[in-house]
Amino acid sequence: MIIRSGVTALMAIAALAALTAPAPAEEAPGTLLRVDAGRDGTLSAADDAGRATWTSGRGAIMLPNLDDDTSRCPATGSSGARLTDAALAACHDAADAVVNGAADLADLAPMRLLPVPGTTDSARATLTPDPRSRDKVRVFIERDGRYVALGADGAVRPGELRDGAKFAVEARDIVRDPAVWAGFSDLTLTVTDQGKISTDRVRLKVAPVLFQHDLLPLRRAVVADPAQPASLEGGEAPGEPSPGAAEYRRDLRRGLDAEGLNRPFVESPAGGDQWMGDMFKAGYASMPGPGGREHRITVNLRSPAIMPDSTDRDRPLRDASRPVFTMMRGKDVAGIQEFDATRIDRPDDNLYYGSASSSGNFGTIPPHGKYPTGRIVYGGSGKFSPDSDFTRMLAAQGRQDPIAVDTSWLGVGHLDEFLHFVPAKNGRGWAAVVADPRMGMDLLEKLAAGGGGGQRLVEGVDPQKTDDPNITVAEALRKPELQEGVRLASQGIDGALRRLREQAGITEQDIIRIPALFKKLDIPADYPRENLVATYLPNAANGISTGTGGYLAPAQHSPRTGGKDLFELTTERALAQAGVRVRWIEDWEYSHNVGTVGGDIHCVTNVQRDLSGTAPWWKPA
Repeated sequence: MIIRSGVTALMAIAALAALTAPAPAEEAPGTLLRVDAGRDGTLSAADDAGRATWTSGRGAIMLPNLDDDTSRCPATGSSGARLTDAALAACHDAADAVVNGAADLADLAPMRLLPVPGTTDSARATLTPDPRSRDKVRVFIERDGRYVALGADGAVRPGELRDGAKFAVEARDIVRDPAVWAGFSDLTLTVTDQGKISTDRVRLKVAPVLFQHDLLPLRRAVVADPAQPASLEGGEAPGEPSPGAAEYRRDLRRGLDAEGLNRPFVESPAGGDQWMGDMFKAGYASMPGPGGREHRITVNLRSPAIMPDSTDRDRPLRDASRPVFTMMRGKDVAGIQEFDATRIDRPDDNLYYGSASSSGNFGTIPPHGKYPTGRIVYGGSGKFSPDSDFTRMLAAQGRQDPIAVDTSWLGVGHLDEFLHFVPAKNGRGWAAVVADPRMGMDLLEKLAAGGGGGQRLVEGVDPQKTDDPNITVAEALRKPELQEGVRLASQGIDGALRRLREQAGITEQDIIRIPALFKKLDIPADYPRENLVATYLPNAANGISTGTGGYLAPAQHSPRTGGKDLFELTTERALAQAGVRVRWIEDWEYSHNVGTVGGDIHCVTNVQRDLSGTAPWWKPA
């Protein structure tokens, strides 16, 4: 309940990035709190609904202050000891009651209290959050030229009421479980003076964490450190580099340079685990800044994948994802993790289904319709689903409405094995790149019909490094594992596209189909999943949009036609119709032919993107 009595001249101007800036209105009697439209000092009257509730048309925003602007957070414990996963995640700017420099102050939501003449020395005032958000926000006040945290009682001094005061507010976390905290904080100013009590309230909302999307220009590629230390915080590098690493890095460098993206790679220590695309998902959070411009921090979401053989309760997550905190977190860059820790007690679940939680299984449909920042899509069905705590957190952000599609038919089970998005010269401004197994088989059939059945199916690779050395196109067409793999993959992709059509309106006009070839996997009889597939040739849909009109894709090594790689030629023609250039990257030894199912470019490459083109999430679509 908002109580108004006694003090009518008291006005607190919360420059908390309100979303609209109507013309100033006359102050209503007893109104204590008014919300500003940005950081330029323009005032707007806040009606009761605008102050006591939060809407997309009027409200105040605070950032989750989880970056490390002064790089004070340690990567290791004392004497180089390895920190626990929880300890790594616990250190950030909001973990202490200090404003950590000018960059940290820029991440806080500013608030001013206008001078209140006539306040007596006996006046008592407090500015406090509601009980539910008390441990989720922190309020600072400027005293003696620097910002200090208000005490637990939120006491504001009588002189600060008379002279006016400046405040700054930070959110100490994101929304993780709405049942625990829905992201709102009601700041209540209570003034007691000369026997009269006046209170008023403003509601703030923590900015959501949003996934970046593939239309944003790529800044830098994140790749596994070629030294590959045996442990991430110390230890020695293995004696031999990963096979194919040099060729992969060479072609990736050439492809980025050709797109004018010349910044050096981010070398992430991997401990022999090169699957960078599965370590974290890049996101961001933003609020209006000076002049109403979007002020952003990058937020890297650590993969919630618990390793199948993990017995370490202190460090159950993938070791090679620790650099989200130990290396990448810094000025305007935050890291977060969210996972169900009880999964370590379910080894069968982790062994058979844990792959669904890798970040390669998450993507973002680019901005469209009522989703100006895009919409999350991930793979999962039944038991083969990502960590439920993690997906609950994604849904709780409230802006990118996640869609789940069935990927349980894939051996690894990752969305990036058949779907990516690129900028395109069409009505939407983007297109979905989709692997098409039927197209791949049709190309081989036409090649055989034209006399090319005797060609090798896999070209440009040492036959001993293939599944079926020297297999011909004609033999491949008769191979049951390929016939059944194409059928199962086509069925699975068709189902995923139906889901995307129903949930996101993606039609055939929004799709660029490119050839692929899948094989059915030979799996043990007691394995809890069946009818699984993996790509036989490198999968061009498992690529990376540069956001500049380029597309990085794995070299196909398919049969030749007219002296050119058949799958590469077909892919180039399909993408060229949307104005997209293809840059081919050699990855056969480094990723494609590794282990039982392998992976391709998107699996071993993560990216940092330029966020200057994001759409403010608080503005109507």
